Amino acid sequence: MYSEIDKLVALSKNGDKKAKERLIISLKPLILSSIKRYYNYYSKYDDLLQEGYEIILRTVEDYDDSKGSRFLGYLKLQLKYHYLNKHKEKIELSLNETVDEEKEFIDLLEDKGLGPLDTIINREEKEILFKGLSYLSNRQVEILIYYYIYKMTMVEISQKLGLSYRTVVNTKTKAVDKLKNIINKNI
Repeated sequence: MYSEIDKLVALSKNGDKKAKERLIISLKPLILSSIKRYYNYYSKYDDLLQEGYEIILRTVEDYDDSKGSRFLGYLKLQLKYHYLNKHKEKIELSLNETVDEEKEFIDLLEDKGLGPLDTIINREEKEILFKGLSYLSNRQVEILIYYYIYKMTMVEISQKLGLSYRTVVNTKTKAVDKLKNIINKNI
């Protein structure tokens, strides 16, 4: 087999198109085994096979038998490194690519971000809230921050501020009621 391949390579180097065709046909199993071993993506087999044919033709042109290596050994390395380097390429997925018979890839994605309208509404709500906070006393704002932002209990807030538990509860309740009235007036 080696001698036949060597003859086909020599004829191919001299421009014999029939020899190139026979060489490609006889080396197709080598291409397929290289694809399976180094870059096994069934959906791309046709493209990978065509690339293998191109590599054979390029290798025929680049091959120099005076360097003491066999053509098949040189070709195997060319195929191996080509298919291994395919892993470095970015794989682009289409969002419309079907995952199964009924669903596309885009259907599986979950949108956790806010849309433009939600962003505007959020911004307006924050503006109303900050405006409402400006009508509260410093003590009311301080208690609301400890309670809602820092998640402290009423007991912890009363100890931290040196106030009675009842004073903290009453201050928070009045602040929340005041904020509700301000927000309801602005909506």
